[in-house]
Amino acid sequence: MKSQTTTTRTAPRATAAGIVPYRLTVRQFERMIEAGIFRDEDHVELLGGILVDKMTKHDPHNFTVDALGARVRTSVEPEWTVREEKSIVLGRFSRPEPDVAVAHGPRERYRSSSARPPDLGLLIEVADSSYAIDRGKKWQQYATARIPVYWIVNLPQSQIEVYSAPSGKGRSAAYRDVALYARDDLVPVVLEGKELGRIPVREVLS
Repeated sequence: MKSQTTTTRTAPRATAAGIVPYRLTVRQFERMIEAGIFRDEDHVELLGGILVDKMTKHDPHNFTVDALGARVRTSVEPEWTVREEKSIVLGRFSRPEPDVAVAHGPRERYRSSSARPPDLGLLIEVADSSYAIDRGKKWQQYATARIPVYWIVNLPQSQIEVYSAPSGKGRSAAYRDVALYARDDLVPVVLEGKELGRIPVREVLS
């Protein structure tokens, strides 16, 4: 028997061109994935109910993600799991795929479910051509979800931007505190207000 997807509409909001976009829920998006609608080469994530094409990942981006995953693992305590390029769920309409996520609990905890805001202590995005999204839509959504610490590894600027103290919702959401770490600095890994180690910025930049 073929399963049916329940359609849920939210209050429509017209764009400047008079077009009303249809917002997908996380469940609808997951059913599309299960149905094989997306090809292997289709790299998309759900942000605010809208399908967003992820930028093509170049070698410097891939190196930095691998290096970050390895270095963060050496810093965090056993009760944390470091996950690379795995989806998380932020409410009903967003299923982004951060480059690195640090989540509570053992890896097996996420065998059949995605990490959600209460699970997450740190999210990291590596930005080369994706900075506008990482510092825009994702920055707001992570702040709305109260992700306590958010890093943007800004490859063109050779620096790591560390955001904390999230507040507000939606378009008014923001991180109140920001610290910038240059190539010769050490960036602290902070989870639940506790510094667990420091990572040389130079070692994770390409």
